[in-house]
Amino acid sequence: MSAARQARPARRAANPAEAVVFALLCAGVLVGAVVFLLPLYWTIVWSTWDTSGIFSFPPKVLPSDRFLTNLQQLQQKVMVVRATINSLVVVAAHTLGALFFCSLAGFAFAKYRFPGRDVLFYALLATMTVPTQITVIPLFIVMLKLGWVDTYQAMIVPGLIPAFGIFLVRQGIEEAIPTELLEAARIDGAGEFRIYAQIVLPVIGPYLAALSIFMFTGTWGGFYWPLIVLKSREMFVLPLALISILGEYSQPYDLLMVGSLIMVVPPLVLFLLLQRYFVRSLITGALK
Repeated sequence: MSAARQARPARRAANPAEAVVFALLCAGVLVGAVVFLLPLYWTIVWSTWDTSGIFSFPPKVLPSDRFLTNLQQLQQKVMVVRATINSLVVVAAHTLGALFFCSLAGFAFAKYRFPGRDVLFYALLATMTVPTQITVIPLFIVMLKLGWVDTYQAMIVPGLIPAFGIFLVRQGIEEAIPTELLEAARIDGAGEFRIYAQIVLPVIGPYLAALSIFMFTGTWGGFYWPLIVLKSREMFVLPLALISILGEYSQPYDLLMVGSLIMVVPPLVLFLLLQRYFVRSLITGALK
């Protein structure tokens, strides 16, 4: 009993230190949230003012009622609705295609044994080290020979199966699905595609969610390849359409803020919807 009584003050003495650490952690989280959210807040506010209001002093800290006017002016300049549709088409095709083909390829690399498997996999990983600037000219020549310049095909096909996606899914399948489970399913008469659809896909959902976030954000904000392969304004994706409104001597910052807000919203919504799966994939990888 005396030993327990002597231990109690020690635990009580540690509580203030723990409270201080907890308060510091909360303060750090709060500061980090402000740092990340403040630019988004200013984008929202500035998208509701004209250019003179954006640069006025003291700064405007509350929204006005010009958002719809700015959006209408942006539509008149760059056909923002058409550009948004083009971006959504390309992003949807990229993301869905990557999820399907990368999951199939990752399954094959993880659970099948065939000649040259490891060599092919490491060669695939080696392509991740090649800068895009090296391959863009040969890739453009291929698009030109195929007659795909200024088309959806040129925007979708080249990046449809990323090596990183195959690597990510392969790691998830190799760590999360035992080979014995697949063998048991084959003994029960399940075909390979049924095994893929009913056993593999449900288990690797967090990895596919993480891959979808990476693919969506990377394609949605892509500028370099669309600048090379697209020519007509009707085919412009949203980043290319927004950069086209910049003038030589004047910049419509109010319209740029509206366009930037449109650029931010879809990836943010997707991340909020899939964040628990994304975090789960990170935690699973860390535990493994």
